[in-house]
Amino acid sequence: MKRRVVGQLTLASLLASPALSHAQDAAHTLGTVSVTATGYETLIDETPASVTVIESSEIRNREARTLGDLLRGQPGIATAVDGSVGSDPIIRGLKRDQVLVLVDGVRINAMQPPARGSLASYVNVDLIERIEIVRGPGSVLYGAGAMGGVINIITRGGDFTEEPETRGFSRLGVTSVDDGIRGAVGVTVSNDRNVLDLSTAYLNTDDYKNGNGDRLRDSGTEQNAYHLRYRGKLAPGHEVQFRAQRDERKDVWYLASRTFTPNDGQRPAGVNTHYTPRQTRDLVELSYEGELNGAWAPRVEASIYRQDLSRGNYDWSDRLQKDYRTSDTDFTTDGLRVQTELVPTDDQILLLGAEAWRLRASPVSFIGLESTSYEPVIRMPLVENGKIESAGVFVQHETYLDWATVNIGARYDEVRGSADAAMGVTGPLDNTDRNLSWSAGLTWHLHEAFNPYFSLSEGYRSASLLERYLTYPYSDGYTWNSDPQLDPERNRTFEVGARGQIGATSYTVSAYESRIRNYIGGVTISSDEKDTINLDEARIHGIEALVEHAFTDAITGYASGTWIRGENRDRRFDEPLTQMPPPEATIGLTQSTAKGWQWDARIRAVASQSRTADRFTANEDFPDGTERNTSGFATADLAVGYRFGPSAGFRSNEITFSVTNIANKTYREHVNEMTEARLDPANGVQDIWAPGRSFGLTWNAEF
Repeated sequence: MKRRVVGQLTLASLLASPALSHAQDAAHTLGTVSVTATGYETLIDETPASVTVIESSEIRNREARTLGDLLRGQPGIATAVDGSVGSDPIIRGLKRDQVLVLVDGVRINAMQPPARGSLASYVNVDLIERIEIVRGPGSVLYGAGAMGGVINIITRGGDFTEEPETRGFSRLGVTSVDDGIRGAVGVTVSNDRNVLDLSTAYLNTDDYKNGNGDRLRDSGTEQNAYHLRYRGKLAPGHEVQFRAQRDERKDVWYLASRTFTPNDGQRPAGVNTHYTPRQTRDLVELSYEGELNGAWAPRVEASIYRQDLSRGNYDWSDRLQKDYRTSDTDFTTDGLRVQTELVPTDDQILLLGAEAWRLRASPVSFIGLESTSYEPVIRMPLVENGKIESAGVFVQHETYLDWATVNIGARYDEVRGSADAAMGVTGPLDNTDRNLSWSAGLTWHLHEAFNPYFSLSEGYRSASLLERYLTYPYSDGYTWNSDPQLDPERNRTFEVGARGQIGATSYTVSAYESRIRNYIGGVTISSDEKDTINLDEARIHGIEALVEHAFTDAITGYASGTWIRGENRDRRFDEPLTQMPPPEATIGLTQSTAKGWQWDARIRAVASQSRTADRFTANEDFPDGTERNTSGFATADLAVGYRFGPSAGFRSNEITFSVTNIANKTYREHVNEMTEARLDPANGVQDIWAPGRSFGLTWNAEF
């Protein structure tokens, strides 16, 4: 099949090329490919959805500590902040578990801890090869949690080679704003039947300075990562793969939980903060890909994995200089996924699949009270044998016509939550959701200058294990009252967009409306307590655009913009939907060459946000609400470097000097969990301002 072959060639060109310039040339010649959007290699131009691929060149030259740092400025994307590390992605106003985050195709937020940072901080950015972003419901392929979109983080790795070969990469960098140091190294040993990848990365940052020159206390962190992958050809067309990954972060402080409290017998007087002394992600996966004989040229992919997310949830007293509440919990997910790709005719692809996973956790907390001198010795089993079990089947059919590409799909899932006991939660504790997801889209190949697409899709998210069973102080400083009988959220989105190429200018534009039933949120009922509830309906609509213009073979200009509005249609509130990102735009100019000077200059402008959910986030203690207005801001970044040709044993070698937040602006992102009521600078409770001006120096090499 012509299009299928082109897709495979394009993906191989992008992932296997040792030199960045070669990857860029391949992408320009053959078109950009996404695997995440359809479950197999597909040209983005034939996908009826808004898809972005962040390539390795942009990742290498950014001063990014987390995934959120890399995503800022992308159309339709924002970040939610509760500390320096906690910067989770927001897609079209949907956040946290409403957006599915994958690492090499394996979900890392299978209804796991809802605290910020639990998504964005489990992956070291120096081991990322590329990031694929699919906006809009993706539950047909990925099930629960993909109602807002999917972000697939693809880590670095090599490919088979005709002759035995050893390759590698290295990266070293320093940043001034946080006295940060980072390093990464990887080695690939390969031949025509085997590939072995080994890589490791390290990051250590101190507390960073904001635009006012003040350091944000406890914003530093340390991260280690170790990845191993083996690929082997069993026979022509048959491949087995083993993957093991470990990512570890230390000292993750959820600064939005910091508060100055009186002595109430439950918490020590003074400044108290929720934090994680150590969190880890351990993945073991075995997978198989094979092309089978028979009608319709079946191609099978199967994967089985276990992933452990281990984290400590501690509360620290500044006055006592010790923890007064501790909890160490493992969230273990066992998963299995099988899919078969069939080709009934040369212009059709039929995808059939099944997926099942089970998440288990039994969090236990140790509490210290005034009567125990706040020593955490009182054992409190918060959830006993808590489980979320999901099983589903899906089908997707894509047809390539002379004038259009048509994609339709459907999926059925059952998601069951259960627990033997949950502290402070009334039964029944068991609940099963039955969910039907579907999608229909068309890309009209009208003209090179104008190729419109249309899609209508529905996805869902079942309530997480903690939303069902854990009544406990979360990282935003509130105790959330859980509810085992929460209904699943459902998002139906209609999207219309277009892509085109006019001379040296290419563009993508899209408009959408999302109607979300049973939106899950936390309504404030007191100064430190929220009820987890379903809203009747929420609506979000917006516009996104990206334009690129090639001034020369090496110099490209680009501009992107996002406009979004969200409404809470629940009759109890009828106001703007809580925590909607403000409109923003980015403009930039970049030069990239195989050898010589390279640079990237960009300006990001974000509008003020006064559309806040004043009733949903209000209570009798805070009648004006806890969601704050945010001032508009603009920041400018610049990176300048020199790329050397093959020399001194290196295949490629480049040094980059960067300046971020050039004007040293003092600003804050709107979706920021630090509330006005908690702010108390005189007692050490700081606002979570973004980092100020920072100088960075990075060396990247491939050998």
